[in-house]
Amino acid sequence: SEFHESGAHGAENVMRPDIDLAMTAQKVFEQNALRTISVLRDAATSGKNDLPALTMAGGGALNCPANSLIWGEELFRDIYIPPYCDDSGLALGAALALAHDVLDLPRQPMAADRGEGAYLGLAYDSAAVDAALAGRHDAVQEVTVPDAARDAAEAVAGGRIVAWFEGRSEVGPRALGHRSILADPRDGTKWREVNRVKKREYWRPFAPAVLAERAGDWFTGAPTPSPFMLFNAQLRSKELPAITHVDGSARIQTVDASCGGFRRVLEAFDDLTGVPVVMNTSFNGPGEPIVETPDEALAFLATSEIDAVYIEGRKFT
Repeated sequence: SEFHESGAHGAENVMRPDIDLAMTAQKVFEQNALRTISVLRDAATSGKNDLPALTMAGGGALNCPANSLIWGEELFRDIYIPPYCDDSGLALGAALALAHDVLDLPRQPMAADRGEGAYLGLAYDSAAVDAALAGRHDAVQEVTVPDAARDAAEAVAGGRIVAWFEGRSEVGPRALGHRSILADPRDGTKWREVNRVKKREYWRPFAPAVLAERAGDWFTGAPTPSPFMLFNAQLRSKELPAITHVDGSARIQTVDASCGGFRRVLEAFDDLTGVPVVMNTSFNGPGEPIVETPDEALAFLATSEIDAVYIEGRKFT
C-alpha cells in the first residue's frame, strides 16, 4: 500500500492475537489500578469519602482509559495528574524537593487546570528563527501573513496539514499546542494523511484540542477542564471522524487563554467552521522526540510532506 511505500508500517503485524492480548492487558491494568486506588482510599478514610483529591504520577498515569475509569467511579472529588507524570517529571520533582525541602523556598501555587502548567521548556527568539532559516532558502520560504493564527486556521479548514510552534515547549510526552501538528478533525482522511506525513503506523489515533468553554458541547464523560490530554471522553456527535476512536472516545485537551496563540488558532477555526476543535498531534517524525528548536522545525518542513510551519507568528512553506 501507499503507507508501506512511504515508510509507514506495522499493519501487517497487527494480528488478532496481538489485538486480543493488548485489550486483555489494558482491562487487567484498569481493574487493578481501580482496585488499588479503592483500597488506598478506604485505608485513608476508613470508608468515608472525605478525601478531596487524588494525585497520580508514574508512567501508568498516562493511561487515559484507566484514568477515566477511576474518575468515573467518583472515589475522590477531584483527580490531578500533572503533564509530566512520566519519567520526565523526575528532574522537576528533584528540583522542587531541593527548592522547598533544602533551601526552604516558599511554594508558588499554580492552577492545576490551566494549559500553561505544561509550558516549562525553552523559548526561542526571532534571532533563533533567522539562524534556522539561514542556509535553507532553497528548501524553505518565508511567507508574510498579517495574522498567523488566522492563516493557520484557514489552512487547516482548507484541508492542509500544518505545524504550530510557539513559546516555551511542553514538559512531558504530550504536544499541547506549542510544538504541534494540526489538521481538520472533520475530515476522516486526515487520520491516515497525518500518519503518512509522520511516517507512523497508519492505525495510530489522534487527539482533539477543544476550546475549554465549548468542551461540554462536543464531549462527555471526562473531567473538564482537561488541559493535559490525560483523560478519554466520548464524542457527542459523529462530525469529527479524524479524532474519534473505534469506541467513540477521544483523548481530549481543553484549551484556555493561557495556551497563547494556539488558543487563537482554535478560535479562528471555530469562527470559520463552527467547530471549536482541531486535530492535535506531536510535531515529530518516526522514532524522534518532539521538535524543540526552530532549526528542528524547519528541518522537518524541508524533509516532509507537511504544508506549512508557523514559528513564533511567522509562516514557512
